[in-house]
Amino acid sequence: VMKKKIVTILSIAFFFTSCNSWFDVTSSDEIREEDHYSTEIGFQQSLIGCYIAMAEDDLYGKNLSWYGLERLGHQFYPQVYAGSDAIPLDLHKFAYNSVDLLPFIEGIWSKAYNVIANANEALKYIDEKQSIMDPINYHVIKGELLAIRAYMHFDLLRLYGYGNWEQRSSELNNKYTIPYALEISKEAPAQVTGNEAIRFILTDLTDAANLLREYDPVTQKHNFSEYANVNTDGFYNTRNLRLNYYAVKALESRVRLWEGSDSNKSKALDAAEEVIKAAENDINMTENNQNIYTLKFLTPETINSSTYNLTAEQLFGLSIQNLDTKIKNYIKPYYTDNDSEVMYIEPETANQVYENSTTDVRFTALLDQSLTSSSLGYVPLKVYQSSTINQYYKNKISMIRLPEVYYIAAECCATGTPANLEKAITYLNHVRQKRGLYEDLKNLDATQIINEIKKEYRKEFLSEGVMFYYYKRTGASEIPYRSEIMEDKQYVLPYPTYEIQSGRVQ
Repeated sequence: VMKKKIVTILSIAFFFTSCNSWFDVTSSDEIREEDHYSTEIGFQQSLIGCYIAMAEDDLYGKNLSWYGLERLGHQFYPQVYAGSDAIPLDLHKFAYNSVDLLPFIEGIWSKAYNVIANANEALKYIDEKQSIMDPINYHVIKGELLAIRAYMHFDLLRLYGYGNWEQRSSELNNKYTIPYALEISKEAPAQVTGNEAIRFILTDLTDAANLLREYDPVTQKHNFSEYANVNTDGFYNTRNLRLNYYAVKALESRVRLWEGSDSNKSKALDAAEEVIKAAENDINMTENNQNIYTLKFLTPETINSSTYNLTAEQLFGLSIQNLDTKIKNYIKPYYTDNDSEVMYIEPETANQVYENSTTDVRFTALLDQSLTSSSLGYVPLKVYQSSTINQYYKNKISMIRLPEVYYIAAECCATGTPANLEKAITYLNHVRQKRGLYEDLKNLDATQIINEIKKEYRKEFLSEGVMFYYYKRTGASEIPYRSEIMEDKQYVLPYPTYEIQSGRVQ
């Protein structure tokens, strides 16, 4: 049933923008919109359609997850590429003016604002249609739509805006950055300052959390049996694949840490610790053998070929259709010297990153060394679709995962005012224990803690598109596989040409 609804929304109700124009609403479109939103099903379809659009290759299906951002973050050895595909090498070289990279740069921008436009379309009608909606559907759908709008704007800000905000706040707070689209309009939304962008994002996330807190099944305010009337098509199953309440709080902590002021670090810690407190209960909600929601760590013993992508730890993830086809040229454990596009880590680098550990499952279980190539490289397995993968873990990619919340909490404790170094170490040790590192860190100062957090990020988030943002947020001047100093010209993706021509200033 749900698949039929998805086809309907994609073929009838979505009005995607072209690359050189914003959302254009005609009188016939308005009639069609109102008819589409005459029942709750229309809002459900629009919401699911947003997630489907987010899973496209231009966004998180490829470029903003396991592939494009991993190239920009220099996560893999920069081998010589064969054939006509110049994109991998151009990404590695940050050659943003390359003709080959224009579709990459413009595709992200265009598709991201398409998702935002579709969320705004549903938000335009949802309040006036509240009377026809079950209170659960109204609160959850509106909350998720607001969270999607915030998520997309934040990643646009992280990509096309400037980094190292904590050290550059006086400059970036007042510098114009991305447009923040709050409504459907024939007029392009205005650019906003950095301070305004952060405020809009946090307002959307606060409103989303307030809507979800009492109604989202994941908070367990109500017995799941109370959702029977609104879950007839499984709409409330697999909450890990939606922006649920705890995913919203985790995203809030990510946004606040990006801004980096003492006040936002304090609030980032509060948001992270709310998620951590919930995770301490090892939430595992099922109904009629269907997964509803999990919030827990896997143990070292349970990380294997059936659980490679760690879906059980995803606060928010996406379902990516035919992921095995997308990755086949890039994530190939038994690659040979003829496989020029494979993403691998050199043995020396892998041993250095994982500190020659024989117990860290991120090294022993989530990397596979190819003995069929002269490079003997280690291939990441997190998005690899093995023949033994559990169905629950198949075709899934992570958008935000539980370890990041612990790292955010640790960083806020180590660098906030006042600092709490012991608490920071406790949070780091908790993740390390779950990865098979049983010798706890002890007696570290703030600088040492931050260094351990950096090492943990690189160990933990291979194939998740996280490290480029980490380097950019912290203002790292050096990154792997690069001899030149990193500056804004490498960290900041240029606005699409048509945006500059229309008067945007970057």
